[in-house]
Order: sequence, then structure tokens, then C-alpha cells
Amino acid sequence: MAGSPKNHLFLAFLMIFFGLLILLNNLGVASFDLTLGTWWPLLLIILGLHQLVSSRFTNLFALVLLFVGGTLQLRNFGLINAKQLSLFWPLLLILFGLILLFSFGGGRGRLAEKSPNNAVDILVIFGGVDRRIASPSFLGGNVTALFGGAQLDLRGSELPEGNNVLNIQAIFGGVDLILPEGWTVEVRGIPIFGGIEDQRKKQIGSPETSSQRLLINALVIFGGIDLKD
Repeated sequence: MAGSPKNHLFLAFLMIFFGLLILLNNLGVASFDLTLGTWWPLLLIILGLHQLVSSRFTNLFALVLLFVGGTLQLRNFGLINAKQLSLFWPLLLILFGLILLFSFGGGRGRLAEKSPNNAVDILVIFGGVDRRIASPSFLGGNVTALFGGAQLDLRGSELPEGNNVLNIQAIFGGVDLILPEGWTVEVRGIPIFGGIEDQRKKQIGSPETSSQRLLINALVIFGGIDLKD
């Protein structure tokens, strides 16, 4: 779920890390510039790494967080100048395009080509999409809402054995995911100025015991993801 132990563990280590930095600085053991204006991009880098590792390197949109955080951190350290920084936005657009290309043309895309009803590829930009899938073997896929909204209704679908991965990116947008009762769902991701809410009335099974699971890798930036039944 959105408040999974893995996320709590990540936040715990994050708090310990910054607590140790502050303690060493206050004891005079080391000297760090701990002003928020200098170090805040590091949070984007840490979140990007967390997203990438927790999704087992399937959620390539975490690379956007790493690129943005890394570029801004280098700027704060004075390692890149204004001219070099002017390359940031075009490179970011190129990176975003490449990620879209590989995400929607990669493994899940090939699954969709072989079995159109077994996987989903949804991209919404400044608009809305309402899609319903009734598949006897739903494998997952990709849903991206950028300045838009998407609704994916999976009632009538069934999960095959094993882990089935659904990558959801809600960036200045929202995604509503309607699920059948009884599905075991694990959400991995930490929202940034957004939210992930599980509104399902009944949640049967647990990620630890079920042999059929839907793993949701969520990247939420100024957006929201709602799970419903």
C-alpha cells in the first residue's frame, strides 16, 4: 500500500542521514552548508533513486527526478554556469521523450502487441482518457497522465500468477484505477506535492502471501492516484 513498510524504512534512513549531518555539524566534527537552499535538490535525487530501486529499475520516469535533482544540485554547488544551465530544459525534453519511447515500446509494449487486452499503454497530455479492460490475464503496463486525467477500469480482469507490474506516472494530473474486489495490490512510490489514496472498501489478501499480485510503481508530482473498487 501507499504506506508500505519499505516507504517507512526509506523515510527512516533519510531522517537518520540528515540527523547525523546536523549533529556532526553542530558538534564541530565536520562543517557542512546545511541551508535548505543548497541541499534541497538532493531530496529529488534520493527520491529518484528510491523510485528506481523499488521498481526494480522498471520505472524509467525516476530518471527525470535524478536528472532534475542532479542538475539543480550542481548549480547550487557552482559547478555549472548559466550557459550550461540553459541546456537543461531541451535536454530534459529529450530525456522525457526517450523515456516515453522506451517505456511504451519496451517489454510491456511487446506484451500488448501480442495480447492487446492483456496489457495497457495510456498516455494523456492535456486531455482525458477513460479505458476499460476485461482480461483473463492482465499483465500490467504503463499509464502516464501529464496535465490530464486517466481512468482505468480493470473490473472483469484477472491476474495471472506472479508479480504483474503497472507503472503509473501522474505529473500535474490524476489517475483513477478501478480494481476488482480481492486483488492483492502493492503500491511503491512517494508522492511529491501529491497523493496516493486507496479508497477500496475491501482489501483481501496480503503482498506477502498471495501468488497473484499487482505491483504499482507510482510517480506522483503535483498530482494524484486513486485506487477504487
